Amino acid sequence: MKFKLIPALIASMFAAQTPAVYADSTQDLIDALVTKGVLTEDEGALLGKGRQAEKKSEGSVSKKLELVSPDGKSTMKLSGRVQLDFRHFAEVDDTVNKPDTFDLRRAYLGVSGKYNEFIGYKVNLTAGSDSSTKLDEAYLNLGYFKPVQFMFGQFKTSMSLEARTSSRFINFTERSYVNMGTEADGYLTTGKQTGVQIHGTPTKGLNYSIAAINGYGQNVDMGDAENDNFMYIFHADTDLATMNKWKGKVVHLGASYATQKDVDLTLFTAPSQATIGKGQTFFSTAANSPGELDRSTVGLEAAFANGPWKIQAEYVTTELDSNVNEQDISASYIEAGWLITGENYSDSYKSKSTGGKFDRIKPNSNFNPENGKGIGAWEVALGYSKFDASDFTSSSAGYSLSSNKTNEADSWRAGLKWILDPNTRIMLTFVSTDFETAINSTSDDKENAINIRTQFDF
Repeated sequence: MKFKLIPALIASMFAAQTPAVYADSTQDLIDALVTKGVLTEDEGALLGKGRQAEKKSEGSVSKKLELVSPDGKSTMKLSGRVQLDFRHFAEVDDTVNKPDTFDLRRAYLGVSGKYNEFIGYKVNLTAGSDSSTKLDEAYLNLGYFKPVQFMFGQFKTSMSLEARTSSRFINFTERSYVNMGTEADGYLTTGKQTGVQIHGTPTKGLNYSIAAINGYGQNVDMGDAENDNFMYIFHADTDLATMNKWKGKVVHLGASYATQKDVDLTLFTAPSQATIGKGQTFFSTAANSPGELDRSTVGLEAAFANGPWKIQAEYVTTELDSNVNEQDISASYIEAGWLITGENYSDSYKSKSTGGKFDRIKPNSNFNPENGKGIGAWEVALGYSKFDASDFTSSSAGYSLSSNKTNEADSWRAGLKWILDPNTRIMLTFVSTDFETAINSTSDDKENAINIRTQFDF
């Protein structure tokens, strides 16, 4: 055995020094040695198994844009994304609405990783049609103890399942009315903000977070109002499937509460809302001597998935309490998805200390036009979202409804998604919106929109 293995080992060593393009010749050589009787079939299978492991390792390394320290405790990963949209509108007044357009919706570039195993970090820059190039996220996370971790910097808050889910992986091209304002001030839920956060996972499948933030959007410091206070956010969620090891399922439940006293009215943006299709602004308000203002928000979230089926829903309500009036705004959505090609939603669900969320779908077979076998993953989705600000009228104190606007809207959505591979997708969304009362000078009471997105991320 020893003498027979000598030529095989020499051949393997020689093959290992050749360029990767000749990698498969190693297996051919092993097969030839078995045929000639130099190796037995068992010996050849043993060497072949080792070669297959090497090939798998080489493939996995080549797909990662990541630097790793020699001891494996520190990493730096480069990441980015590009989202190119096309939007078409029907049954609207073109003089007051955005025209049909191509739109570079988002372009991100950033680095993330860990230092000395327990210190996580992330820095992102973003550009897009909604803003100039700006700092998107920049934070450190001290994760020495999983049940109690500390995050500080500019980070995404935990207020909403839909908001925690990256824009890369949401069900449709845009988020619902629950989260349409999170990239700005966010008068319902709030997204990326500057502050500190304590979060953790006391037991598997149970997460919590407590945050203190400025409360006025990205890259905005506290104002100089005399009594201006931080916004405090409390969140908890659980996935019963994770806790009970129910394979192929998600049973997610969560709740959030946020409060801010003595809001700085020079920094707080008066509530307004555009349609989910990113068309007309149907709701806008003007300050009507609100005086001092406190705000508080309650949010509930749920998601259930079983194999290729998923349903998720959220409800959120915000109270604006001024010294002249108390006004509520609420929003909700319910959405259902079906992965036609049979992938499992639970494989994309991540139960993390900052809150559970849905992540990347990996197709059963990536799209491959060369062999004609890979078709990627295909998904269809249906959804409904409602916006209700009926407390705001043209004569209300605090904040009054602007002229030619309405205070309620309902939107129905249907979507088709083609996930070519884990990093590339094409999305089609149709949105039909009905307004409670007609808006604009031409009295539009409906808007139909078609949104198409092509997306790549790494």
